[in-house]
Amino acid sequence: MPSRTQPTCRQDEVLRELKAAGPLPVRELATRIGLSYMGAKQHCLTLEKRALLTSRNQHHGPGRPLLVYSLSPRGQAWFEENDHSTAISLLRHAQTLFGPASAGKLLYLHFQERLEKYRAAIPAKLPIAEKMALLTAIRDAEGCMATLDPGVRIIEHHSPWAALHKAFPDADTLEESLFRQILGTPVRRKIHTADGHYRIHHELHTPLQTPMPR
Repeated sequence: MPSRTQPTCRQDEVLRELKAAGPLPVRELATRIGLSYMGAKQHCLTLEKRALLTSRNQHHGPGRPLLVYSLSPRGQAWFEENDHSTAISLLRHAQTLFGPASAGKLLYLHFQERLEKYRAAIPAKLPIAEKMALLTAIRDAEGCMATLDPGVRIIEHHSPWAALHKAFPDADTLEESLFRQILGTPVRRKIHTADGHYRIHHELHTPLQTPMPR
């Protein structure tokens, strides 16, 4: 099996860039993280040997195909170090001791606590666009690798709570409700996976109208 030692700082940059951007050819990856083509290529080869990356040829019309790198399932799992195994265990013990509904009640209290934290940082009177920007910054600081598609959605390229959501799917609904209450408008939570690239979209039901350029 590949080594479980930590990647170097530069390899960590490669993994994080591919996590945030999705599959990339070596030249574009090198430009994004400030490396030479050969430097980026060598890191990709090393990470591929460790089964953290996969590669494939991608055709772009006539000419030679581009070699594109993306995270492997093992690479995705590398980001899920904070797997909340203790919290999951405690919630399951609560179900055993107090009944199946107890885990949902505890999760509800947890999300209410996070709701109050967000409310303290995001005034309700702000326009939705400003709320989205602030919420994106908060979620990014929490490790979600969050980016903003202004007036449309907040995109998260990583979920530090993925294991908790897998164990207790009710957390998906609670998180969607959290976004709705903070932004003051209906929000859909959607999971997208393609080419090993995992991301969560928190989409406004009705995108905001953006002013037309004069």
